[in-house]
Amino acid sequence: MKIMAYQEALKYSPKKGDASLKCLPDFNPSVDPRRPLVLPTEDVSACSGATGLRKDLLASGDQELLFSEGADGPRIESAFILKLKDKLDSGEILLGDEDEDSDDDDIDALSLYGMLPPPSILSDKELTQDHFKDLKHPDKSKQTEVWRSDWHQSHMAVISSEKFDSLLKMCPHFYGCKSHMAAFVLIREVLDTAGVPCQRYMVVALGAGRSCCSKWLCYNGTMVHDCHAIIIARRALKRFLYKQLLLFFDADPGAKDYCVFESSADTNQLQLKPKTSLHLYTNQCPEGALKNIDFKGPVNDIWSAVKLQYHAKDLLVPVADLDPSVWGATVCCMSGSDKLCRWTVTGVQGALLSHYIQPLYISSMVQGGQQLLNEEVSDITNMRLGDGWEDILPPSYQKHNILVLCGHYVGPVMTSPGRHDELSVNWCFGDKAVEVLDCGKGYVIDGSPTVSGPGFSSRLCKRALYSYFLKVARLGGPSYLSDLPTYQSVKVEATVYQTVKDLVKQRFLSNHAGPWNSKKLVDCFSA
Repeated sequence: MKIMAYQEALKYSPKKGDASLKCLPDFNPSVDPRRPLVLPTEDVSACSGATGLRKDLLASGDQELLFSEGADGPRIESAFILKLKDKLDSGEILLGDEDEDSDDDDIDALSLYGMLPPPSILSDKELTQDHFKDLKHPDKSKQTEVWRSDWHQSHMAVISSEKFDSLLKMCPHFYGCKSHMAAFVLIREVLDTAGVPCQRYMVVALGAGRSCCSKWLCYNGTMVHDCHAIIIARRALKRFLYKQLLLFFDADPGAKDYCVFESSADTNQLQLKPKTSLHLYTNQCPEGALKNIDFKGPVNDIWSAVKLQYHAKDLLVPVADLDPSVWGATVCCMSGSDKLCRWTVTGVQGALLSHYIQPLYISSMVQGGQQLLNEEVSDITNMRLGDGWEDILPPSYQKHNILVLCGHYVGPVMTSPGRHDELSVNWCFGDKAVEVLDCGKGYVIDGSPTVSGPGFSSRLCKRALYSYFLKVARLGGPSYLSDLPTYQSVKVEATVYQTVKDLVKQRFLSNHAGPWNSKKLVDCFSA
C-alpha cells in the first residue's frame, strides 16, 4: 500500500502562493453533541507550566493515563507505530512539515519526561473509563464520558502546556506568548489490549495571542485580522481539517485509514469517525465575556443588555458605539465570546469546509484558573441565543451547548509588558514548527521559525486557507467549486451554512445584541 507524497502537492511557496499542506496519519474522530452543564470544581493553584499538574495527577492515583502529547511530540499507539515506521522508513509519507530529524519521529518513547507507571497498571497513555468513579453527576444508566470528569480538566491543561513547551524548545524567546494560549484537542475512544474502552487525547491545533491587527483593511486576503488565542487556534484547526480532507480524497484508498473523516449515509458531507469529540482549552477568559458579565440585565430580561462587541483600534466596544468611519476603513473583529456563541450553532468549520464536512461542534471548553466565572461564561456562551427556535435549523445543524469547565492555568506566572504582547503563535498537527505573527500587522515576523507565504503572509491567512480549499476541490470535486472566481463566491455557495449563519444574526438582533456586520469586500479576491 502506498500513499501519495504530499510534500509536493501542498506547498505555500513565495513563487506560487499555494499553501503548505502535508498529510498526517492519525486517528479517527467524530463529534458527540452534549447538553449544557457547568461542573463545580475545587480550587486550583496557578503554575508556570505542567510540572505541578503532572505531580497532582500522579499523587491522586490517576497514573493509568496515556499522555498522547508528551515532551517530544505526538505519541502513537503501538500497533500503529509499526505501520507508520514502515512508511517513514520507505519515504512514502511525511508528517506535515516535518523531516527525518523531527522530534516526532521518536515514536517509541511513550513516557512523559521519563515518568513510567508501575508494571501492574495500564500503559502510560491509557485510562479506562472504570477508573473515573469520582464524578460530579454520574449517569447510572450509561457510562459517563471521560471529558465530564475532574481528571479531564487537569489533563487538558497538561497536554496543552506540554505541546506548547515542546514546540518552543528551539525558540524559547517566544515563551511569553503562552500567557494567552488556546488549544483544540480531539478525544477518541479506543480499545486497550484487553478490549476495554479507554480515551485517547490528541492536541491538533494551538494558538497564542492577545490582540488584533490595527491596520487599514486589506483586500487580497493576506492579512490575519484577529490574533487572539482562541481565534488563531480555530484557524489552525481548519488547516488541520484540510490536511485530513486531502487524505480522504487521496487516490490510494488506504489513505482513508489515517483520516479523521468517513462518509455519511445521510448526506454527501463527510463526518468524523465514531466516538470522538472536539474540546477546547484556554488559559484565559474569552475576550468580551467579562464585560458582558458586568452588563447583564435583570433576571426577567437577562440578555437584553448583553451586546455584541468589536475589537477596534485596541479597544473592545459595543457595536452600537462603533464609529461607522472606523468600521468602514479599519480592521474590526468580533469578540471571542461572541464567536463562541455563534459556533454553538454554526460549528467551527466555517463556510468553505462546510462544502465537504458536517458541522463540527465543541463539546467542552476548559478555562484555566477561572473558577468564579465558570457559570457566567457558560451562560454567555450557551444561552444568549435563547430557546425554542432550533427546530427551524437545517439537517445536521443544531444548538449545541458547550460544557464549560474550570481547569488549571498554565503559562507564565507573571508577565511584564514586552514584545510577546504583540506576537501570535500558531501550529497544527503535522507542522514542523510554529509560525509567529506580528498581531498589529497581521503578517509573519522576520525570525519566525516558519516563513512559508509570499510577502510574509501567514499559513492561516484567508488566501492560504483558500488555496487549501482549491487543492481539496480539485481532488474531491465537484469541479464547479474550483471554477468559482473568488473566495467570497465560494463562501456564498455554501448556502446551507450561510442560512444558519443568518439565523444566528437574526437571533442576536431579536435579543437586542446588535447587528453582526460582515465586510464582504475583503473576501472578493481570487486565487
